[in-house]
Formats: sequence, C-alpha cells, structure tokens
Amino acid sequence: MLSSWDGVEVALVAAALVAYGGLVFMSYLTLPSRYPLKLDLGRPGRSALGLLVWWGVEALRAVMRVPKYLLDLLSESSADVGEWVMSRRGPEGQADFRSRFL
Repeated sequence: MLSSWDGVEVALVAAALVAYGGLVFMSYLTLPSRYPLKLDLGRPGRSALGLLVWWGVEALRAVMRVPKYLLDLLSESSADVGEWVMSRRGPEGQADFRSRFL
C-alpha cells in the first residue's frame, strides 16, 4: 500500500519529467537545427541542466529521423516489388498496364 509520502514523491517525479520533457520539446522546436551545448564550470547546476536538455534534444532528433528512414525504405521496396511484378507479366500484360496507367 502506498503511503501519502509515496504519492507525493511519485507526483514530484512525474512533474519533473513533464517539465524536462517540455524543456526538451520547446528547445527542439525553437532553437537552431543543431542545439548548442553550453557548459560553464562556474555554474555546474546550469551546465548539468544544459547537458541533460542537449542530450534530450539529440535523442528526440534521432527518434524523429526513424519514421522518415522507414518510409523511404518502404517506398523503395514498393517500387522494387512493382518492377518485379511487371517483369513477371507477359508483354501483353505490360502493354495493358502502360495503356491504363501511363
């Protein structure tokens, strides 16, 4: 059974994760294409936060590239399958396809 302090801890962790996610998402949307990593040894707390946000932005950028890569791969595969199907048809089937779609 969770005590009330456990509930408070879970709520604080969830709020921190939401705040961090918001920082990463807004930094990804508003900053230039390459998020600048700024470290200042005089301000270690701000540098650590900047490093965490930089890592989050880079991870988000990598995740956002995956769907484009997969769609490009599927598009190329679809074209290869279409060429294979057309090559297996006879000359009359190819001519019928060309007259209908090209």
